[in-house]
Amino acid sequence: MSPAERARRRRVVVTGMGVVSPLGSEVTTYWKNVTSGAVATGPVTRFPTDGYPVGLAAEVDAAELDDAGDPDAPRTPRSLRYVNHSVDRALAQSRLMEHADPRRVGVVVGTVMGTRPHLEELRRRGRPLDGDPVWDTPGILAAGPARRRGLRGPRQVVGAGCAAGNTALALAADHIRWGQADAMVAGGTDELSEAVFQLFTTLRALAPDVVRPFDRDRGGMLPSEGAAVLVLESLEHARSRGATVLAELCGYAVAADAHHMTAPHPRGLGMVRCMRDGLAMAGLDPTEVDYVSAHGTGTQANDALEAAALAGFFGPGGGRPAVSSIKGMLGHAQGGASALEAVACVQALTEGLVPGNPTLREPDDGCAELDLVRGPARGAPVRVALSNAFGFGGNVATVVLRRYAEDAPHRPSAATTGS
Repeated sequence: MSPAERARRRRVVVTGMGVVSPLGSEVTTYWKNVTSGAVATGPVTRFPTDGYPVGLAAEVDAAELDDAGDPDAPRTPRSLRYVNHSVDRALAQSRLMEHADPRRVGVVVGTVMGTRPHLEELRRRGRPLDGDPVWDTPGILAAGPARRRGLRGPRQVVGAGCAAGNTALALAADHIRWGQADAMVAGGTDELSEAVFQLFTTLRALAPDVVRPFDRDRGGMLPSEGAAVLVLESLEHARSRGATVLAELCGYAVAADAHHMTAPHPRGLGMVRCMRDGLAMAGLDPTEVDYVSAHGTGTQANDALEAAALAGFFGPGGGRPAVSSIKGMLGHAQGGASALEAVACVQALTEGLVPGNPTLREPDDGCAELDLVRGPARGAPVRVALSNAFGFGGNVATVVLRRYAEDAPHRPSAATTGS
């Protein structure tokens, strides 16, 4: 069997997860809140917003982090603290390091702002910016948890806009499929940034009250923060150590619209391509998708285009999956957003419960073809979940997660990666 054929046949599974979010920093708490309709956005406390027309965002309660009592914690970038906490929780659930060769375990982290918000905070406090230059290196977001846990495999930080979390999962899965690692710790992280807040204020894209994805009267997005990490393993490695498999990452795709720095292609070509290629890698077709975790930022432009792309892709004869965006509750955590959504997809697969759109009042006319989940959640069997993520610069990434079955059919396409 050729190396390419082996890569196509190698299955990648999820064996652990960890989160930090404004709705909780334990997976169980996060999931309970996400499926109860809790809304985390509210007044910003991190920096003054008196001069802004909108002063709302979603913030993490740092008291919930493992290092909350550490006197050195305030001197560490929040984005690094978030990913460290998530990695610790994910590895604890997977019990990976009890049996793994650390030389065969790597880290891939997606981010938008890296550690820049930490420097913003130092400047606001009047502290010198050159006291600890390592914090000005985004690579610390992967190097930090790798050194902390002794992980000596592939190590990368991915800057793919707000598609960074999904892109990190895809890249990590490629390392496993091609035999470069037995397991990878992968996800995304970002902390609330005043620069991002200023950017979306300038773009007039901030919601005046709450985020209402796919609503006729949606008014925009609200920034957020957090992190999520998934432990990915080859199925062979997970079986060899008797691991509990939570789900299978059976397909993924990464693309670039190459159209505009801040606007997606007007026909959603990258979105459609990633959904098509991700399902092709998984050997699935659109009729087999039960749940779509939409990007759903709540802006006029994103939601209209995404709704049209979803309706066209899953159109007549293509199935009618349940659709929701958890950004209505969490806000937009940028590099952490799609990783947090991947965790929600795994939970939907294992719990038979789909997160809803609790802030949705009246669906936009362009959403008539979508099965938008009304209210906080919907009980439903979920066998396949697809999660989309889009970012500035034309970045697009899709991951496909399937309920794990030892004898699940494996019908991959000729492509070995969606990248």
